[in-house]
Amino acid sequence: MIFRRKGSNPTVIRHRPRCSFCGKERGEGGVQLVAGAGVYICSECVRVASEILRHHQRPAPAGT
Repeated sequence: MIFRRKGSNPTVIRHRPRCSFCGKERGEGGVQLVAGAGVYICSECVRVASEILRHHQRPAPAGT
């Protein structure tokens, strides 16, 4: 959980972490999150990104 204090009010508001890409919350349908520097990515977005990178064709080197 992420805890934040709102202004001068001492009440603590709890925010559930969400994927920074698709917005799914941790535990939603078995989704797991990987935390980074202020961002999260869910297991499903990691899978999609892996598929994109796996099928990415590198450009041919320029001939001289």
